[in-house]
Amino acid sequence: MIRKVILPFIAILLVSLFITSPALAAKSYDAEYFDVQIDLQADGSAIVTETVKFRFHGDPFTFAFREISATETDGVTFLEASMDGVLMSPGTQVGQVEVEPGDPLKVTWHFSPVSDAAHVFVVRYRAEGVIRKGEGDTLIWRVVPEDHDYSIERSTVTLTYPPEATALGQPALNWDFDSAWEENRIILTASSIDPDEDLILTARFAPDSLTEVAPRWQVQQGQADAAIAKAMPVGLIAGIAAFILGGLGLFTYIRANRRELSIAPAISTANPPSDISPAVIGKLTKQQHTFMGTIFDLAQRGVLEIREEKGGWGTKKHVLVRRDSPVSLQPYEQGLLEALFKPGENQVNLNEVATRLGMKHKLFDEPLEQELIRRGWLDPERKQRRMTLSVIGFLALVLTLLIFLFGMAMGGINLVATPEGIPLIAAGIGISAGLFLPSLLLLIYAATYSILTPAGEEQAARWRGFADYLKQVSKGREPAIRPDYFERYLAYAAAFGLGTGWAKYFQQLGGVPLPVWFHAMAGSNADFAAIVVMMSASDSAGASAGAGGGAGASGGGSSGAG
Repeated sequence: MIRKVILPFIAILLVSLFITSPALAAKSYDAEYFDVQIDLQADGSAIVTETVKFRFHGDPFTFAFREISATETDGVTFLEASMDGVLMSPGTQVGQVEVEPGDPLKVTWHFSPVSDAAHVFVVRYRAEGVIRKGEGDTLIWRVVPEDHDYSIERSTVTLTYPPEATALGQPALNWDFDSAWEENRIILTASSIDPDEDLILTARFAPDSLTEVAPRWQVQQGQADAAIAKAMPVGLIAGIAAFILGGLGLFTYIRANRRELSIAPAISTANPPSDISPAVIGKLTKQQHTFMGTIFDLAQRGVLEIREEKGGWGTKKHVLVRRDSPVSLQPYEQGLLEALFKPGENQVNLNEVATRLGMKHKLFDEPLEQELIRRGWLDPERKQRRMTLSVIGFLALVLTLLIFLFGMAMGGINLVATPEGIPLIAAGIGISAGLFLPSLLLLIYAATYSILTPAGEEQAARWRGFADYLKQVSKGREPAIRPDYFERYLAYAAAFGLGTGWAKYFQQLGGVPLPVWFHAMAGSNADFAAIVVMMSASDSAGASAGAGGGAGASGGGSSGAG
């Protein structure tokens, strides 16, 4: 049935791809030419006329647009626009031009749908403050915008300037070009301009021959550059001071709260250090598989059993079943059972164990923590201190990031508006940057801050030695041991996250009987491989629970059609 549904669906999908692909590729356009005339004025402004001839191919086009950037100008003002030599009135209807002032200035030509045709579009605008002051009067203008998704066959740039202006050298384009020089007029031509390739004109004139006044944007940029130069040392000094003071404070705190513990390093040992439940040991040594060790411990005591059953698509699943048992339970064991089994429920899929415990983990974790406190292995004051350090470190890290980002944003705003405020902003940025690393180190310190008492540290070290022995056995690096060791240390191996390796080792050893609490699926061979599969599933459940260039140019923008 599924095959009958899928095959027609695939056929329809392939047919639709063949139908839609040519349609998507059918619409295209390019520019036969993109000509720009720049008429420099005596006041340092320019009147710019752009003429583009678009060739449309395929599906109909209904508009063309030009976005004119006001970058490094004192503003751009629309003058007029036409299509095929016909001046267009402002509006959004067919035959009209839509003008949206601002930066960028957006001009949109609206026309009747056209296909496989060519049309000429002209826009004329005034750009204020385009002459830069310096060693001379300089024009750097992006004549072809950097954002255009069509190719341009050729571009002719015509530059005219007042008679009193004196050109210094040959104007140039950032492209291969030809040039012609007439009186007070220069013509430059470039060809084969690829999509998204800009064309920048640079022309230099004698000082004060075009204008004696620097444009506002250049004056503001100079003030901003001066403010930045003045603010850099302030920010640097503030950052270094904050880093030194923050680091010194953290170092002093760590040194003042350091404990001198004379605990022998963990040594691999073949015997458990004492008769303590896997749950307590898992919590003591901070294992994420602690609850799996508890489950197998309860199974060995007759409280739980695991059944292998048939799953979907020919797979097998493992079901955890709660049995009626008179066994006395510790509070943390009772809490685990309440977290895993809903009221009136006596079985749960092993794959759901991690999710259910994650929702009610306090029922298991809090009694375990109380057990460690009762044994004198966990220090509540050190736990509270670690929580405080973690909160302070996190808040400090977030605060430094927010101050840094806010300072960067305010710096960008104030570069033009109030350059005199930049040093203060730089100091804030420097302080936040300087405190970032100490804040991060504080978080790391809090994460490694032990909440165990000296006695708890000693016990944890001893049990880590036993865990290392179990790990070596799982990897086959210890001499063969008796088959009955499999179930004897299974709960501990599971608590340390070694369940799969432990089961695989004893599978290779051979002669290991299935535990009485494990029930293989009826009709199966009931061999030890089923235990390996089940242990792999248990390890996965445990892992799930623990995962918790160059100078800037004026103008630019974009251009296109659709």
